[in-house]
Amino acid sequence: MKIISSKRLRPITTCCTFVLLILFLINVPDVFSQEWKYTVQPGDNLWSLSKKHLKSMRYWKKLVDLNNVQDPLNIPPGTTLLFPMEWLKSGSSVGVLAELTGEATIIERNTGRNIEARKGMFLWDNDILRTAADSNATLQFADGSKVLVQADSELKMENLMRFGETGMADTKVRLQSGRTHNNIIPRKGPGSRFEISTPSAIAAVRGTEYRISAEDNGESKAEVLTGEVGVASSGASQVVPEGFGTISFSDREPLDPVELLPPPDLSGFPSTITRVPFPLKLKLVDGAQQYRMQIARDEAFSTLLFDTTFPNGNIWGPDLPDGNYFLRIHGIDERGLEGMDSIHPLSIDAHPIPPLQIQPVAEAVLEEATPSFQWSEPQDVSGYRFQLAGDEHFKQLIIDQSSLIKTLFTPDQEIIPGVYYWRVATVNKKGKTGPFSDPQQFRRTPPSPDMSDAKLDTKEMVFRWRQGEPGQTYKCQVSRDTSFSNTLVDAEVTDPQYSLKSFDSGSYYIRVAVIDSDGYAGPFSPYQTIKVPDPPPHPLTFIVPVIFILIILL
Repeated sequence: MKIISSKRLRPITTCCTFVLLILFLINVPDVFSQEWKYTVQPGDNLWSLSKKHLKSMRYWKKLVDLNNVQDPLNIPPGTTLLFPMEWLKSGSSVGVLAELTGEATIIERNTGRNIEARKGMFLWDNDILRTAADSNATLQFADGSKVLVQADSELKMENLMRFGETGMADTKVRLQSGRTHNNIIPRKGPGSRFEISTPSAIAAVRGTEYRISAEDNGESKAEVLTGEVGVASSGASQVVPEGFGTISFSDREPLDPVELLPPPDLSGFPSTITRVPFPLKLKLVDGAQQYRMQIARDEAFSTLLFDTTFPNGNIWGPDLPDGNYFLRIHGIDERGLEGMDSIHPLSIDAHPIPPLQIQPVAEAVLEEATPSFQWSEPQDVSGYRFQLAGDEHFKQLIIDQSSLIKTLFTPDQEIIPGVYYWRVATVNKKGKTGPFSDPQQFRRTPPSPDMSDAKLDTKEMVFRWRQGEPGQTYKCQVSRDTSFSNTLVDAEVTDPQYSLKSFDSGSYYIRVAVIDSDGYAGPFSPYQTIKVPDPPPHPLTFIVPVIFILIILL
């Protein structure tokens, strides 16, 4: 991990450090002139500009002289006019609660009362905004800068001031606890400043996106996503560049800037989600100890609908209404510094949610030709759509039944033996059909063979039964006992017969199962009892005694 050397970023002495930091905070290029520069637009004249921007018209003649204007009522467009800062209108400003998700409280500056925060409310100097757990709020300030105050955070408005209609604002807020994500508008003149302090640091920026936190242990973390941030803490300062972060402490100098973790690779993430809550498999980032996932309606993440951390790359998204969203993920290193963001657009089309399939269960084996299908009943449902197919992609549809009201369906057609897939979708009261449930496989087994006319051909000593469907073969078992615990024969045959010529005389039990064309064997038939007769006596058995008697008589 890359660390910027303190020799490059920290002045040699503490005195020089603070001088440089002060210059950074007050915007070095304008500190000596202290003049706001305005470019004349078509239709402008010095009289109207003075009324708009000067705090007193007594400065009008001085403004004419300062800018050496020959004709105050006719100034060529594009002309640059200088307005000294001390002549400009100025006054208190406010922070506007632009967005709110969840719950937040405003503590009034004068009364100390706790007021339930609502979108659109104003916050004045010394007002405090406190967000609840699983909540967040976005404040917008006079110059257009925005601060996203995350869950369990407290932000105090220390000083809010604006310079008339110049677009310049001097904003100072204090993050007393929690975490913020800040989007600061580029400076519009020497009066532009945005400063966030914490119990252990002061961060001053202009034209930057960054995060800052105030931890319970007194530390403060700053992570710069664009631009740069000046951070002062414990008698020292750092200028933290884009892609780096630092940690400030209440009792020692801040950490040398450390390179933030790179953005995660989200290229394998789906663009549409049809199941909620939804799992996502994240490619791990080297050095990441955790990951933070946030979801918002807009790409600017002006308010968070979901914000949580995960210990590994197996992350879960929440159950959100159907619509378009943006997902933001970054890694968190061993110091707790949060890395660079990856943003992924996401559509959710998961409602109404599908029912749970009850029967037949996955991988079920069914013997009945017209099985029943049953599923659960989700909330606010008006009907169901049922599909049965011969393939898991449902290209070989066998049944596609809409407008089902009940959660039990029995087809009116027989299902021939084979492998099938079924699924169900919910139809809500507005008539929208949601996504189907996951395909669930079952097998309709071939029935046991028809043994009603099976018999033993004693002449040829062959046991025969009725022919099955084309492509089917048979599994034949012969045993001395009805439990078939010790089979004498366990054989597969292609024809519906089995020869018993080699069997000794006696009683046997035989049963047969059909083997389908895909090799799956159905249930065995009930056993049949067969008796192999004693073999006929050999002809010599009778001739030898006769010859013997004849010899005696002769």
